[in-house]
This record gives sequence, structure tokens and C-alpha cells, in this order.
Amino acid sequence: MNSKWEPVAYDDLKRQFFAERSRDVDGVANQSTFYHSRRLLRQLFGRFKFTMPDAWPLDYFLSNLFIGGEICITDTAAGVIPLRCGHAGINMYNEPTECIIANPVLGEMRRTIGEDCSLIRINPDYSGVMDIINRYAALLAMCDSSMAVTLMNAKVAFIGMATSKTQANTMKKMYDKLSMGEPAVFVNADAVNKENFWFNNVKQNFVGNEIQQLRRMIQNDFLTEIGINNANLEKRERLNLDEVNANNEEIHCNVQLWLDNIREGFKTANSLYGLDLKVELREWENELSKPDRLSETV
Repeated sequence: MNSKWEPVAYDDLKRQFFAERSRDVDGVANQSTFYHSRRLLRQLFGRFKFTMPDAWPLDYFLSNLFIGGEICITDTAAGVIPLRCGHAGINMYNEPTECIIANPVLGEMRRTIGEDCSLIRINPDYSGVMDIINRYAALLAMCDSSMAVTLMNAKVAFIGMATSKTQANTMKKMYDKLSMGEPAVFVNADAVNKENFWFNNVKQNFVGNEIQQLRRMIQNDFLTEIGINNANLEKRERLNLDEVNANNEEIHCNVQLWLDNIREGFKTANSLYGLDLKVELREWENELSKPDRLSETV
């Protein structure tokens, strides 16, 4: 292997290892996807309001809980704190019995769940939310790519077709003069004629509005997944109260499992260490969610 560092070769190797296809249409590993992943995670983190000791770093807690899927609360030499962990052991219900902690400062330790630690999780299988985040980030990134293509195509107003290099240079100079604002340009009739120009219907090929609408639909689908009220219904002239309430039920159903699992872990931690840990969903003012603000039509 060549010792010279080649980022392109590294990207190809990574695609092969993770089975990311293809080289030209990459919906997973690109900068736009990374951007949307961070943005969607911020929206998810903002959905929950935690009541915890001020000394606990909230960013550390949120990252390990939602990305890693679990975090351990236990008593250490530094006091009762949350720590990144793994789990081990198994009971009669196929649930873990121990937390395994490897901290660069506090060292390695094992704790028994329910006895000298509490394991906080969001999903029954102890997984995080990156499957949801990555899915919607990839879809939004492809919208970005499609928008870039349609914007680029909209710039191609016409194409000049030349039969020789001399004719091509003449056409280029003529275009340069017109672009600079000269009111009239004179060229040799034998060098250029109107049949040499093919005019592109840029408006017909522009699909930016449709892409923006699709982007909003994808974003609203994500908001529904994480329990944030949104207009996740096709825009229609008539939208009744039952349709809005059905959407709200779907929103709250999706996020309730996470909330219940976190509260269960907090209950154990509060009992073990005399804490007052709480979690609730942040509520934002949403006019459509209020029945008294809804008329028969919206």
C-alpha cells in the first residue's frame, strides 16, 4: 500500500467496509449528512427537560443516554454521578444485572444494578437513537444534493454550438460583451447565426419548490418521531379537529416509551441515593393543538 496519505482512497476503503454504495451517490457518509445529524440531535435533546444536580454535565448525560443508549448513576470517590457504561450479566428476564464502568479518571468498576447503581436507558434493547437520526439525516442530505443539482441546472440558460475553434471564440467574446452590459454587439454573419444557440427552459427544469416541500415533509416526519408537534399533514383547504388530534396522539405515543424508561431508572436512583431526578417533555405553544383555537376548518 502506498505510504502517502490519500483521503479519497481512505473513503473508498471505508465505503467497502461499511457497504456504503455507491461512490457517486452516497447517502450516508457526506458532510451534509453529518450536519443534519448534529442538527437533529440538538432538536431531540431539546425535547426533554431534566431536573438534575447542577454539578452534573448535561451534555455528557444527554450524549451517553441518547447516543449510547444508556448511562449509569452510582456512588464513586467523586460522589454520586452519572457515568458512561456498558452492561453485563443476565437475569431470568434476559435483562443485564451489572454496569461496567471504565473511566479515565476514576478507573474501572463494576456495579450491581438496583443495589449500588441505577442503569438509565431509553429503549428496551438498550440501544440509542442514532438509527432514527441517521435515517432522516441521510434523507435530508439527499434533498440538499438534489437542490444543488436543480440550482446548477437553472444556471444553464443556453448552449452555444460551434463548428470551429474560431467560431467558439467569437461566440464567447459576444457573450462576454453582452454580460458586461453592452447594448449592441456586432459580429460577422458568417461566424455566428441563431441556429448556433440552443436555449434551455430553465423554469421547466427547476424543481426546487418541490424539493423544499419534500424536505419539510421529511423534517416533520422526524419531529413526529421525537414527539414534537408539527403540521405533519398534507396542506388541505379543510383540516378538522379529529385529524389534528390523531396526529397529536401519534406524536405523544412515539416518545412516551423513552420517557417511561428514563423515569423508571430515575426512580431507582432516587431511592438509592436520595436524589430528586426528574424528566419531562418540554412544551411549546402550538395553536393547532388547542381545541378552542380550532374552527371547523384550518
